[in-house]
Amino acid sequence: MIIKDKITIRQFTLLTFLVMVGDMILIYPALVTALGKHDAWFCSILGQPIGIFIIWIMYKLHRTFPELSLIEISKKLLGLWAGSILSVGYLFYFAIGAAICIREVGDFMTTQIYLQTPIRVILIILICSLIWGLMKGLNPIGASIELLTPIVVVFLVLLFIGLLPKIDSSHLKPFLSTEWIHLVEAVVRGAFTSFGELIVITMILPYVMAGPNIKRDMLLATLCGGALLSALLLFSLLVVGPFLTQHNIYISYSLSQKINIGNFFERIEAFMATAWLIATYFKSLLYMFSFVIGLAQLFQLKTYKPLILPSALLIFSLSILISPNVIFYTNTIMPAWVDWDITVSFIIPLFLLFIHRIRFGKSKKSQAKTEQVPT
Repeated sequence: MIIKDKITIRQFTLLTFLVMVGDMILIYPALVTALGKHDAWFCSILGQPIGIFIIWIMYKLHRTFPELSLIEISKKLLGLWAGSILSVGYLFYFAIGAAICIREVGDFMTTQIYLQTPIRVILIILICSLIWGLMKGLNPIGASIELLTPIVVVFLVLLFIGLLPKIDSSHLKPFLSTEWIHLVEAVVRGAFTSFGELIVITMILPYVMAGPNIKRDMLLATLCGGALLSALLLFSLLVVGPFLTQHNIYISYSLSQKINIGNFFERIEAFMATAWLIATYFKSLLYMFSFVIGLAQLFQLKTYKPLILPSALLIFSLSILISPNVIFYTNTIMPAWVDWDITVSFIIPLFLLFIHRIRFGKSKKSQAKTEQVPT
């Protein structure tokens, strides 16, 4: 293995939760409500079983070769050339994923908080922190996750509690009034934009300490993340209604600005921004980690650290070039991103499992029969 360090199952579970919520804390309600309208909360709930099935497929793919990452599994199942081509496709996905997360931070900070600050300054600061995290390795990353995840959870709980006096159930009516085709599209979008992006965790699974409950904890983390996003979507609809939820990409940040309990507990949007930045940072870090490690594995290098700085410069450039503004990102990139998530997190893993079944299933059956023959 290129990396000798390992993270604990608890650290991996918390990382899975943070990657699950990540940038979705701000943009998930708008993405699903754009199609589901009043019934977006219902579509989000229906998408949870689909999402759990997606994660199960990823885990089954990992179990084919537990000591290999997604890049290495692709090369082993498809051969050197076809596997390398598929690996390049996944590396491009990881690079674009990291660039989008970084750009989301830049757009959010320059449009909501630091209005006069150039976006490149925000991006450079974030890139430097990502480089620092990658240089330190997995053990400090795991310790940081354990330290910061409770902050994210507490701030989100404060948001939900503060919004309770402002909910209005009439915003959910009429129930099931949306066309069924849009309901189906909303379910698919809700499932794959949140659960589908977790394909990136298959790059870190080989570096998780062995334990009997890793599958259970991974599924539990994704279930908790999905439940949190569904609750956030439901609160958005109950407080401001479907129209504002759909057209405000930073709806959860706007919701935090509405909280006012006794003229004392108010203006907690800084808490919300902090929770989102922590989750998005670790999601960006995992995407960038996957790109760097995958690149080293593709070219069979002995270490990945010389690739960190060039990769960071590449991702910084992509974050600048990928979108001229946040409107282009929401209207153009996100609809196509859903199709990409479906391909890389569901279709290709199923194809790889099918190839594994053909190539190694028969040999395992014949081996089992040979062991059963009495000597």
